[in-house]
Amino acid sequence: MDKFKIHIWTLIYFFIIILICFFVKWIWKYVFIKITDKSKLNNKILKKTLNGVIFFVFFSGVNILWERTSLFIKTETIAIEKLLSVIPKIIYSLIVFSVSFIVSRIIDGFVEWYLEEIANKTQTKVDEEFMNLFQKVSRIIIFFIAITIILNKFNQPITSILGAAGIASFAIAFAAQDTLSNMISGFFLIIDKPFKIGDRIKLATGEIGEVIEIGMRRTKILSSENNVVIVSNSEIAKTRIVNFGYPDTKIRVKLKIGVQAVDNYEKIKKILLDICNEISLIITQSSNIYAIEINNSQIIFLLTFIIDYKYEMEVIEEMIKKIIEKLKQEKVEILFIKRD
Repeated sequence: MDKFKIHIWTLIYFFIIILICFFVKWIWKYVFIKITDKSKLNNKILKKTLNGVIFFVFFSGVNILWERTSLFIKTETIAIEKLLSVIPKIIYSLIVFSVSFIVSRIIDGFVEWYLEEIANKTQTKVDEEFMNLFQKVSRIIIFFIAITIILNKFNQPITSILGAAGIASFAIAFAAQDTLSNMISGFFLIIDKPFKIGDRIKLATGEIGEVIEIGMRRTKILSSENNVVIVSNSEIAKTRIVNFGYPDTKIRVKLKIGVQAVDNYEKIKKILLDICNEISLIITQSSNIYAIEINNSQIIFLLTFIIDYKYEMEVIEEMIKKIIEKLKQEKVEILFIKRD
C-alpha cells in the first residue's frame, strides 16, 4: 500500500511539473512578451529564451522529484543500482544544457536586436560580420564550458581536454593572426568611424576614391578610374588617411593660371572672379584671386574656390573652358592652367 501511494504521489508531482511548465510558458508568452516593445532588446531575449526556460523548469522539477522518490527505491541488483546512480547525473547534465541553451539564446537575441536596430544604420558590413562571428564563437565557448562541467560531474578528467583546447586555440590564433588583425581593425573602424560608405578618401599610397564597402577584413574603394581598390583593414588602421567628406563634403580647390604679362592684371582678376560667380556649383562668396608672381614675361594667378567634392571634376572642366573663352576674348595669351 505504501509503494502504491508513493507511485501515485510521484505521478501527481510529475503532472504538477508539467502544469508548472505550461503555466510558465503562458506567463512568458502572453504576459512578459506581450508587455514589451517588439523592437526592444528585452522582447528579443524573452522570445529567444522561452523554450530554454521551459526545459530548465522541467528538468529542475524532475531533479527535485527524483531526489524525493529515489529515497524509497530499494534494490539489491548491482546493475540497477549503477543505473540509479547515473540518473541524477543525467538530469544534472540536462539542467546544465538548459542553462547553456538559455545563455546562448540570450546572445542570439542581443545579436538580432543589434543587427536590426544598430547595424542597419551604420551602412557597413563590419558589424554584421563581427556579430555573426561573435554569435558562433560564443556558442562554441558556452557549450564547451557546459561539456567540461558535465564531464567533471561524471568524474572524468578534464585537464587534458583543457590543455588540448588551449594548444588548439594558440595554433589557430597563430595561423590566423593576419585575419584576426584585420577583423579587430575592422571592429575599431566601426567605433572610431574615420570614414563611412560614400566618403571620398585618400590613402597614404596616393589612391583616391569613394568608399563603397567596409567589410570584416577588407575595405573596398572605387577609384576615379572606376577600379576597385581593396585594402586590408589592418593596413588602413596603421596609415594616414585623408577624408574629404569630414567634417563635411566641401573642399577648397586651388588653380594656378599663368598668362602673358599685361599692363592691367586687375582686369584679369575681375574676369576670373566673374567666372566663379557664373558657375552655380561654386559656393557663393568663397572665391579668391591673388597675383602670386609677376615678371616681364608672365603673371601667375592663384584662384581658389569652395565646392562639394562630388562635383570637383565637373567644376574644374567648366572653369577651364570659361577661362580659355573669356581670356581669348580679351586677347590674353594663356601659358598654363594647372591644379595646385
